[in-house]
Amino acid sequence: MQSVQQPDPKEIMILNRIVVYSVIVIFLVVMAIYLLFFSGKTGQYNDYEDYIFGTYIKIKIASKVNTNTVAKAIFNEMKRLEQKYDPYNESSVLYKLNNSEDWVEVDDETLSIIDTSLKLARYTEGAFDPSIGRLIKLWGFDKFTQNQSTNQFKVPTATEIAEAASQSGYQKIAIDYLNKKIKTNGVWIDLGGLLKGYALKRAYQIAKEFDKNCHGFIEAGGQIMILGPKYNKANWVIGIRDPRGQPGENIAIVYMKEGSIATSGDYERFFIIDNVRYHHIIDPKTGYPANKAVSATIISEDPVIADAFSTAAFVLGKDNWLFTRTVFTKYGAEVMIVTPKKEQLRSDRFYIYEVADR
Repeated sequence: MQSVQQPDPKEIMILNRIVVYSVIVIFLVVMAIYLLFFSGKTGQYNDYEDYIFGTYIKIKIASKVNTNTVAKAIFNEMKRLEQKYDPYNESSVLYKLNNSEDWVEVDDETLSIIDTSLKLARYTEGAFDPSIGRLIKLWGFDKFTQNQSTNQFKVPTATEIAEAASQSGYQKIAIDYLNKKIKTNGVWIDLGGLLKGYALKRAYQIAKEFDKNCHGFIEAGGQIMILGPKYNKANWVIGIRDPRGQPGENIAIVYMKEGSIATSGDYERFFIIDNVRYHHIIDPKTGYPANKAVSATIISEDPVIADAFSTAAFVLGKDNWLFTRTVFTKYGAEVMIVTPKKEQLRSDRFYIYEVADR
């Protein structure tokens, strides 16, 4: 009768170690393959930068496709929009509109943008006004960088301001929807208050066409458009600049996984004469730089709303805060303004974005 041979304990230990090591090796191989082919989904970010719209455009993006291709497509689209809607470029649509006394036929994109700008003007009761191009030029903000380098700024006379203001007013812009025509009736259209927002919307659309799961963000001056959560799950931490502090000093912090945030401030483009600060955000009702706020921040799913409403909130300031906090939120915008005395005013739900773990 044969006896059953018992396994050697040392052999069992060796076999167990082999199994464990095999599992570890397989795991490492799988992780290496995953990182090699799918790292764009987990947060291997690439950064890109270009100078468009008179400001630096920054892209931080992770994607399963070539991010160089995505960034190039976005920058090309923004340059197209910059050229097409530069009111001082003779080949642009706006130049043709602003220098015509008759109806001008336009393409669908232009018709939609102008129509949107007029709706936003009505929503804000004229605090955002796309028709104040003459006032912007009068104050020298049409060529800010050039005038700044040569110190050519001057304060217009009250008569000059009144004349330019009389040739402004969004109500004067007429649209023939049937024939796709626009007539400015003497006003100069300037889309500086929403064009970056529209460009960011197009940038988001382009990025998602390449890869619907891409994530990161795009920054254009004082506005950010989120492409997706950080590492596809975490909040992006965004500082709201202290309008009277040094660059990099924040007055508030918000946390976002989607949507857009835009800040308008009197520290962006300004000149000082006789100790008075004159900035580029003109109050359409007075023709002078608005002085009821020093910064205004909007958070919205729609970057066009964020862009235009940040200008409008700045113009309205503290004096019209009840209107701003009541009306703007109806259009999906949360608002924060900083008054000249550095008082912070927030719409009722703005605080949600200041909570990190929501």
